[in-house]
Amino acid sequence: MNDLFSSFQTSSKEEWIAILKKELKGESIDTLNKFNRVEEITFPSYFHREDQQNAFSDPGLAPYTRGIQPKNNDWTIATSFRITDEKTSNLEIISALMSGTDHLILEAGSNEAINFEILLQEVGLSFIHTTFRARSVEQISSFLEFTKDASVLIEYQHNETLLGKAAAFSKPNVKLFQIDASSVQQAGGTTWQELSIALAEGHDILVKQLDLGIDPDTAAANIHFTFGIGSKYFFELSKIRAFRTCWAKIVQAYNPKHTCSLAATITARTTFVNVSLKDPYTNLLRQTTEAMSAVLGGIQHLNIQPYDWYSQKPNTVFTRRMATNISLLLKEESYLQIVADPAGGSYALDSLTETIAERAWSSFQWIERNGGISDPEVRKTLSSEIEEKAGMRGNEVKEKTEKRIGINIFPNPEQINTNWTAIPACWNNLNPLILEEIV
Repeated sequence: MNDLFSSFQTSSKEEWIAILKKELKGESIDTLNKFNRVEEITFPSYFHREDQQNAFSDPGLAPYTRGIQPKNNDWTIATSFRITDEKTSNLEIISALMSGTDHLILEAGSNEAINFEILLQEVGLSFIHTTFRARSVEQISSFLEFTKDASVLIEYQHNETLLGKAAAFSKPNVKLFQIDASSVQQAGGTTWQELSIALAEGHDILVKQLDLGIDPDTAAANIHFTFGIGSKYFFELSKIRAFRTCWAKIVQAYNPKHTCSLAATITARTTFVNVSLKDPYTNLLRQTTEAMSAVLGGIQHLNIQPYDWYSQKPNTVFTRRMATNISLLLKEESYLQIVADPAGGSYALDSLTETIAERAWSSFQWIERNGGISDPEVRKTLSSEIEEKAGMRGNEVKEKTEKRIGINIFPNPEQINTNWTAIPACWNNLNPLILEEIV
C-alpha cells in the first residue's frame, strides 16, 4: 500500500486552492463554504490534509468515531410490523424474511397479551435480530421468556419502570433500555439537539443502573439508541460519528473493564418530516439518500419505515417491500456493507463530525449543569429551542429557500386522495413536524 501512495505526487494546500480558484472561473472561493441556518454550522465543502486537526482512530477502535466494526460496515435490515392479529402478522413476517429482512420490529397494537407462539411461528429467532416495541411490562416479560437467548432490543416509553425489572430482564443478548432520539428529529430539532438529548438521557439511565449496583459494563450494554435520519446528507452522516465519540467519552468516565463497552448500539430510523403522501414515489428517493447517510455513518440497524405508515389509506404491503429493497440495493448493488468506514478519508466530513460533536457536548454539559434531563425547567427550555428550529424549517419550506419536490415545488399532477393520521407525540410531547402539512 505504501508503494501505491508513493506513486502519486502530493500537492500542498496552496496548490490545491489555486486549482479550485481556476475552476471557479472568477467566483469567490467563499462560495464553497456552506452555512446551514437551522443548524448554525458552517460546512466547508473543501478541505486539505493540512487542515486536519485530529486524526480519528481506525474503525473498530475506541472511541469508535469511525465505526465499531473493524472489517466491514454491515447492518441489519429492520422491517416494522404492527401487531393486531397474530396469524395475519405471522404471514407478513414470513414474507418479509423471505424478501431479505433480517431484523423484525414488532409494535404492539394494544396492552393486551400477545401470543408469541403464533406470531413468531417458524421464525428462526437465533438467526436474526428482533426489536419489540411494547405497551406493557407484562408484554416484555412474555416476549423475553419466549425469545430466550435470541438477540433482542426492547423499546418501551417508561425506562424508569423497567429499572425495577433490570435484574430480572438483563441478559447479554438483551438491550433493555432504548433512548429514542428520533423523536427529537421528528419534532424538527437539529443534529446537535438530537445528540445532546440522547447523551443526557443515556447518561441518566446509565447512572441509575449504577446506583442499583449494576456494573458499568453491563449498564452500558443494556442501552441502545435510535436516531432519526434527516435530509441533510453530510450532517446526518457526521451526526452518527459524532455521537459515538461523545458516548464513548461518557462511558469511559465510569471506568468499565472492557473497551467494547464504550461502543454505542445505534438504530437509524427514517422519520416523516420530509415525507409526501401527495407525491409518494419521491419518498423512495428521499429514503434512499437518508438511508445511505446513516449507513455511511456506521449504524448497526437500519429501519426504513414505510412512507405511508401514518397514512389514512396505507398500502404497507407495497411500501414495506420498497423499504426493504432500499437496504438490499445499498448492499447487493452498492456493496456499502463491505468496506469499513466508507466515508473515511474525507477531511471535510471529519471537520463536520468534530463541529457537531462539540455543539452536542456543549449542550449536554448545559443540561447536566442545570439539573439534568429530568429537570422540568431544562426540558421546557430544550422544548422551546426545538420548537424554534421546527419553525425555521417550516418557514424555509414556505418561502422555498429549501426545496422539496412534490411538497413545495413540482407538485404531483396526479391527485392522491389521502391524508395523514395522527403521528405519535414527539420528545416531551412536542408536536411532530410534517413539512407537507405546512405548505
